[in-house]
Amino acid sequence: MIRWIACIFGITAATIHASAIISIQWFGWLICVGSISLWLYIAYKDEDNARVVQQLYFLIIAIIAVYNWFKVA
Repeated sequence: MIRWIACIFGITAATIHASAIISIQWFGWLICVGSISLWLYIAYKDEDNARVVQQLYFLIIAIIAVYNWFKVA
């Protein structure tokens, strides 16, 4: 079930990022942080170290993106 939630979060975030509505891009990044966090948890539980490292990198980049959106706005 948690994989489906992470998937839905990821699809929602990608849809928001693909839109031309600049004012909600920060929300897409915020949802992305949630999706990545869930995938990180799943990778950790599966003991998939390579995927854990990848998801940690994505999480750091997504958090930086959210910060940058609020800093610019």
